[in-house]
Amino acid sequence: MKVSGSTAEQGRIYNERIILQLVRQNPHISRVKLAELTGLSSQTISVITSSLLKRQLLEVTGKVKGRRGQPSIKLSINAQGAYSLGINIDRDHISAALLDFTGHCVLLREKLVSFPTEEVAKNIAQELLAEVKQTLGEDWCKVQGIGLTRPGFMDAWLETLVTDAAQRNQLNDLKLALSYWQSNAFELWLEETSGVACYCENDATAAATSEVLLSANTHRKHLFYIFVSTACGGSFVADGECYLGAHGQAGRFGMIATATGKHGKWTLEALSLSSLRRYFEHQQTLWPHREDGWGDAELQPVIKQWSQEVIAEIKPALLAVLALYDPADIILAGRLPAEVNRSLMDQMQSLFNDQTLLVAPEISAAQAGYSAGVMGAAILPLYEVFSPQRDLLLLSSKPGLGE
Repeated sequence: MKVSGSTAEQGRIYNERIILQLVRQNPHISRVKLAELTGLSSQTISVITSSLLKRQLLEVTGKVKGRRGQPSIKLSINAQGAYSLGINIDRDHISAALLDFTGHCVLLREKLVSFPTEEVAKNIAQELLAEVKQTLGEDWCKVQGIGLTRPGFMDAWLETLVTDAAQRNQLNDLKLALSYWQSNAFELWLEETSGVACYCENDATAAATSEVLLSANTHRKHLFYIFVSTACGGSFVADGECYLGAHGQAGRFGMIATATGKHGKWTLEALSLSSLRRYFEHQQTLWPHREDGWGDAELQPVIKQWSQEVIAEIKPALLAVLALYDPADIILAGRLPAEVNRSLMDQMQSLFNDQTLLVAPEISAAQAGYSAGVMGAAILPLYEVFSPQRDLLLLSSKPGLGE
């Protein structure tokens, strides 16, 4: 059996990233506390933090008076030390987010566009890049990369996911145009256009990564993340990291067949904005044009009935998640209205409570909510450049990110 080791350089980088993560989670932390939490020597902590201060990734935010000797400094993340740009291309919109090094969103933009083609996506991306460069000015050089997220199989399931009447009349032409997204051509174009590295990932996996890194609940280590947009997907987080599987396809619970096919043959069709829109049309119910309109009393029976039907349809997928992954938490995220999200979570909790053999996970909404997709994209460069991934300690190279 082959055993992988690590070099001194890999160990140094990993320790740097561990310290950055601890400072991110514990603002105004002292070097003494860092040594206590990591088990590293005071000298090692001093050397690493001095380097991070010199590179302006950390900043001194005060001093801690001790019993003897010089007072210890307090350390925090330097918000302006690095930036990260994310672009999320979905079936109904293109959005962008610029994060500073603390994970704070500096800029958030979105353009609604139904099933974007290559030309449309490039035009919007160029506009977004120009605005970000103008916003940052000379600090553009601190951008660590661009995170690009999009759903897999953009050109599939068009018969159920396309709700625009004009596009439905030209599905063959649309399918041909969307075949562009089967390749990495846009990723390569984005790197060439921007001049920075591009990190590409499935939208659900990236959103789950953002939830783990930026959540205030640092004890959340084992969870299943459900991301709902025009279609839906999932991602499995094990011990604080997204588990991708042998071919980068782990967690794709949207590919599990539904119970009867009433709202679509696959879970990704049934649990989706497209499904909700079709249901509203079938019930001859007007789609609210204001966010507060979803709270209207006459909509609640429609929302509840749709939620009940959808949870019944995706019961095989949900119980498979429970039995195979045993998550402590299930996080529901994406672009569904908050009222619909709450109704789905209630129905999901009832389903789990009715089965008595397995421990039911805690169900909650994602912290990023509506912007989870683009926040996931924006976190990718920070994750790749600064996160203490366990693969850093292995001599073998890390597998490519799954689409």
